[in-house]
Amino acid sequence: MPRTKKPAGTTVDKRNGRRAELSVVAGGRFDPPEGLSPAAVALWEAYWSDAVAQVQTSVDRGVLIRWITEYDRYMRMTAEADLQPLVAGSTGQLVENPLYKIAYRALDAAEKCERQLGMGPLHRSNLGIAVIAEQKSLQEMNARYGGGDGDARPAEERPDPRVIEA
Repeated sequence: MPRTKKPAGTTVDKRNGRRAELSVVAGGRFDPPEGLSPAAVALWEAYWSDAVAQVQTSVDRGVLIRWITEYDRYMRMTAEADLQPLVAGSTGQLVENPLYKIAYRALDAAEKCERQLGMGPLHRSNLGIAVIAEQKSLQEMNARYGGGDGDARPAEERPDPRVIEA
């Protein structure tokens, strides 16, 4: 029977007993390569607005550029091939447009980059990256869920709810 794996983020380095720690890197964002399609630029912006992008460092630049250019190539080749999905083969028979083969190679390369960068829930957990939601203040929670007693007086002027008056 195979050994069970530990949950993501609980693995400890055998050499020093510490967990893998990822710190937020400031200023890691950079502009996308020139000539990308609008859809690829939108994807680039979505990546940088995600919390996972905060752990990228400057050495990840090559993987990021490869990811977005391969994904752009996939989208362009697929759109072009979709205009004529079947073309005449060498003996006149109908065959799949060869642009699909180029598109799927580009998609495969983009997916390998996504795996390295921790894009998607499975890839993040495989890398031990946990995206933790920010903590909300008590006021925000009360406002969202209708909590609180509606008393607008400052806290020091309100009666203590723990005191039972007879």
